[in-house]
Amino acid sequence: MSKHHAQKRAAKAARRKKLAAERRKVALAESQMSLATRVRRMAVAPMHSCLMSETLWESGSGYLVVARKASDGQVAMATFLLDTYCIGVKDVILRVDGASTIDRFMEALGDVQPMIAIEPTRARKLLRDLVAWARSLGLAPHPDYAVAEPLFGDVSADACDESFSFGKDGKPFLIPGPGDTPARIRKRVEALRRTVGDDGFDYVLEVGMEDDDVLDDEEADIDDMAEIDDAVESVTGMRYDPHAAPDPSRWLDIGEDERILLAEAYHRRAADEVPNAKLHALMHVFVENQVAIGDELPVRRAIERLIGEGLDRHDAVHAVGSVLAAHLTDTLKAEAQNNEAYYAAVERLTADSWRAEFGSIADDERP
Repeated sequence: MSKHHAQKRAAKAARRKKLAAERRKVALAESQMSLATRVRRMAVAPMHSCLMSETLWESGSGYLVVARKASDGQVAMATFLLDTYCIGVKDVILRVDGASTIDRFMEALGDVQPMIAIEPTRARKLLRDLVAWARSLGLAPHPDYAVAEPLFGDVSADACDESFSFGKDGKPFLIPGPGDTPARIRKRVEALRRTVGDDGFDYVLEVGMEDDDVLDDEEADIDDMAEIDDAVESVTGMRYDPHAAPDPSRWLDIGEDERILLAEAYHRRAADEVPNAKLHALMHVFVENQVAIGDELPVRRAIERLIGEGLDRHDAVHAVGSVLAAHLTDTLKAEAQNNEAYYAAVERLTADSWRAEFGSIADDERP
């Protein structure tokens, strides 16, 4: 191969990778917009429940839950994990599902921490004030907070005149959680030192951890995630691998969150580098859900056809996922869902048509 030809191939590969990166950025932005649109629509539905952990103020940690129920029986629920001692909103779970499924989730949550009803106006003000206080410490809320909080809809935080006090004994008090790695703890300590100084906050480390352990430790991050993955697989009794179809009844029997965790665990084991692990796992789960439903939808047949045309099953899932992503984009623009158009596009999908648009990119770096 001549030097000139090699340079042309390298330039072409670089352009493909740049195009892939741009497509992924657009897909991520559109996915977030789609979720935001769903939340905005559900925010006008009647309030289903608004709950708070009974021991939030005593322990400094607990849940705040807001849920709305639409006329079709679907319930949108936002669950915020709060840390009133320091961090603010540590985690967010946002899901839309049938009322019975959401109610079971709330019952399970109540088994972990007893929940009490709270006025929506008080709940929104508590959430808003806590986030503002944590931001003043240099600690941003969980990334999904901005999408989930609008589920409160027209509930006015200003209608509540209660003042809330955060921290412990007049200071921020950092307590690491089970999923907090040394690297994450170090970043939070650094933020607190910048905003309130060394004497302006207190913190406690987990048993067996020394101050010197609060360093950037990639191996600790990996070990923590491996333990989480093992726990999820143990509880569900499943290990996801896109190269083999999961058992439909077992797949549909576990919760949506568990399916997402299983898909994320696979990609960590496989060391697949994807721009957004959560978004990529969601794509896998959406496609696998449709495969598990069976012949009622054309997706399972499409996967089998694509495998017959030469794709491995993982790439076949990606191929259908690319059609699904385009469908969601069209739905967002039209603000109207047209599943028939999506199913028709899936039935038209071929290995060659997918390769023509995405295959050359997948050869260089798996999506």
